[in-house]
Amino acid sequence: MSTVGEAIKLAVQYQRVNRLVQAEQIYRQILAKQPDHPDALHGLSMLAQQAGQYQTAEKLLYTLLKAQPASFKAWFSLGNVHQIQGHLSAAVEAYQKALALQPQAFVIYNNLGYTLQQQGKVNDAIASYQKALQLQPNFPEAEVNLANALHSQGKLSPEQQVKFAQLNHDLGVNRKKAGDFKSATTYYRQALDLQPDLAIAHYNLGVVLQAQGETDEAVCCYQKALEINPSDSSLYKTLSRQKLTQLTPPPQQQNSSRLKVAFIGQPFVLTRYPTPADSIGILTYEMARRLAATSDITVYTGGEKRQESVYEGVRYKYIPIKLDRSALKRLEEIPGFYSSTRPSFASSLYYAAYALQIAHDLRKHPCDVVHIHNLSQFAPIIRALNPKCKIVLHTHCEWLNQLDHKTLERRLGAVDCVLSPSQYISGQVQQRFLQFSERCQVIANGVDADRYLDFLAQPQTVKSSSQKPIKKLLFVGRVCPEKGSHILLEAFRQVLLHDPNVQLTLVGPVGVIPYEYLVGLSDDPKVSALASFHQQDDAWTGYLRQYMAQLSEQVGEGTAPPVTFTGLLPPSQLPNLYQQADIFVFPSICHEAFGMPIAEAMITGLPVVATQGGAFPELVEHGKTGLIVERSDVNALADAIIHLLKDADLRKAMGQAARQRGVEQFTFDKVAVDLQHLYTNLCCQAIPASSLALLSA
Repeated sequence: MSTVGEAIKLAVQYQRVNRLVQAEQIYRQILAKQPDHPDALHGLSMLAQQAGQYQTAEKLLYTLLKAQPASFKAWFSLGNVHQIQGHLSAAVEAYQKALALQPQAFVIYNNLGYTLQQQGKVNDAIASYQKALQLQPNFPEAEVNLANALHSQGKLSPEQQVKFAQLNHDLGVNRKKAGDFKSATTYYRQALDLQPDLAIAHYNLGVVLQAQGETDEAVCCYQKALEINPSDSSLYKTLSRQKLTQLTPPPQQQNSSRLKVAFIGQPFVLTRYPTPADSIGILTYEMARRLAATSDITVYTGGEKRQESVYEGVRYKYIPIKLDRSALKRLEEIPGFYSSTRPSFASSLYYAAYALQIAHDLRKHPCDVVHIHNLSQFAPIIRALNPKCKIVLHTHCEWLNQLDHKTLERRLGAVDCVLSPSQYISGQVQQRFLQFSERCQVIANGVDADRYLDFLAQPQTVKSSSQKPIKKLLFVGRVCPEKGSHILLEAFRQVLLHDPNVQLTLVGPVGVIPYEYLVGLSDDPKVSALASFHQQDDAWTGYLRQYMAQLSEQVGEGTAPPVTFTGLLPPSQLPNLYQQADIFVFPSICHEAFGMPIAEAMITGLPVVATQGGAFPELVEHGKTGLIVERSDVNALADAIIHLLKDADLRKAMGQAARQRGVEQFTFDKVAVDLQHLYTNLCCQAIPASSLALLSA
């Protein structure tokens, strides 16, 4: 950093995006040179508060006040630290000193009132809340605190109780979105104190309690939500049933020990938990932490070195892959060893050392079920050292329909279940390997519905956007030819000719995957036609540059381009983008095994325009939750988008139907329930004869 001021700004930015380690490093570097720097001391104290280290935060603030006795923010923060720790008299004193420095600070009056109320000084608290509202009439926190204080004195009418119960609840929703589960819990409890039959508050209280590990209390909340007006078919009641089922062991398992389940991740992606960025990592993380309620879960993943960690009851084991990378590099140097019809990832040697290390570890720490993602070559290795476990091969792509039949046949003999996210993929496997058709199962992928649905006390409606001057189209996924991004961009030119007040946002990394991973394996003419984008390293980026230049000419100089590429975004930023959009478009040319972004859009309440291929028709009901068009057809895609843009009522109806279907079919809670039943049923079965034959061979 060129100046301390710039360093402080960067540290604050890190704090805002929850990069706390980096923020702390900057603050400590500043304090090493300037031990009394006020902003660094205050920033470090805020980090300590976020980590629950309140005594450390208190010491830092006293150090700051020793250097700057008239620091308003130090007295304010010190009051908060004292209040959290229950040092109420000290908190009152700190707040009063802050008010002496800034008498118009309405936030202080609110916090002071809350502390006085905790001391039992309700009348003084009411006066403090009223002062806060006098200074800032639009202050919901002070409004609810005043209402809660008046309610404790029996001074709220029934109508006011309903009003402020809803306001308490909705403030809880806002705090949950911000990740402040403790404050959200308080607001939900206050809402239920005012209106005990507010079922949605029981549900959301259950969500934050479950997130904090208070499972038994969460179960009680979900049960209460269902008991209130049982005939109500609200979406949150569907989710309550899913959560209760997910948190309760299946009948076959209730009188037996917990199942032991191991997930084996794809080693070529160095996934870090609990913040995975890749799709398989996210899926594994969400499934594992839910299954941990009823089973013992271990996740194996590739790493630079061997290490272990435990998070939310799940054990994560990082397995070194350095040896595999070195071996693969040497094999790639052998002429003809790999080819487009025999790619490296299909080889039995592909990350074999990684699989062997896991097999040995499983032999020391046996599991009932081993759940492998995509890489079928791992199954015989795991089976050889762990003959009694049940092996699930979870295939997320078309490899089982594309790679060498005899090789796959041998590998599938070591598998107890071939799991797919769609009937499209499962049907391919059943047709190609008739002898294993009974082992094929389908469990759809899921979405964290609570992230995409923030239930408010007032009934939610899906936006019609009929009054919005600008309508927004959204695409989420890899921005590449295989996903039909170029078809969407060409169709968008036609959309602009119909309605210039439309914007398109493409969210995801820009680039093509290796030719041999998809295009080189496919015999589909529409997929094979994408080969031109692989002929040169910059073919795809060159197309995008040319397109944007032509679009600028179309909309005119000086006009902001209506197409935005955001690049890869963290999952936490996606819900807001979905909620701002009017139509979700996913025109994939390849046959997708599922389509996570479609499920996310549906749960958010967006109508979807997708293509006729792969699993998409299993997700999107044409004419009901969205529109299905032919792959690679620019005109058909443009017509479908324009049709929805012209009809706000149709968008609203489709959005509502999409949300209902999404919540019923595509949530991680439902996935966890289905997986638990699958595992339990597998463990009741004998080892397949073909597996025993493989072992004796």
